[in-house]
Amino acid sequence: MNKLTFWVSPFLILSFGAAAAEPVVMSYDGFYDRMEVVNEGEYQYAQVGFYLKTYADAEPCDIAAGEIITEKQSYPLTYDDQGQLFLPFDKELDTHKAMVVVTPASAGGCQLSMQIEAKMPQQGITAGQLYQVNNELEELLADLSGFFVGTLMSFLLPDQQGIQLHFSGSVPTDVPSDWQCVETRCKVKIKNKWEESETVLVDGSKLARITPWIAK
Repeated sequence: MNKLTFWVSPFLILSFGAAAAEPVVMSYDGFYDRMEVVNEGEYQYAQVGFYLKTYADAEPCDIAAGEIITEKQSYPLTYDDQGQLFLPFDKELDTHKAMVVVTPASAGGCQLSMQIEAKMPQQGITAGQLYQVNNELEELLADLSGFFVGTLMSFLLPDQQGIQLHFSGSVPTDVPSDWQCVETRCKVKIKNKWEESETVLVDGSKLARITPWIAK
């Protein structure tokens, strides 16, 4: 079992499929547990994103409707056109064993995908901010791995090489030449000298998100 497989597997436990546009039903407590880790870490940028992806090609699911339900109440679920689910961090929903119900707009099957990522300001992002993001993503990756993997079997943790910048469109032409860029993504190795740097390296308004760059 390689490092990446060990890390991904626990996150597939909460993945449920849907056929013939039937609702995808998920337990809220799994979302809550991950959000609690992020909340306790007091991260400035790092977070966990929840997405519904198609089985066939891992593209965003087109969502027709969504709600959070308990035995007594129902609440609307917020989502976007990229299949991202925005859930409240609510202890009462966890206590009352809430369920998250999402109805895809068409048949084909959808499943939950959870992604460690960072959302950035819509402005110039400095080298120092990228340095901080890298540290936060690495720390969150370890925190979410749990005590058993993180403490007793740390050698099984994924090897984070740096960060991946995901642009909303094509990669800007003015990015540094040593970044490894393909289509809409750039892999970036973080340099120690960036820690206190206020040099702007990328336009935040052109970024969709940042994710860890994991060695396979």
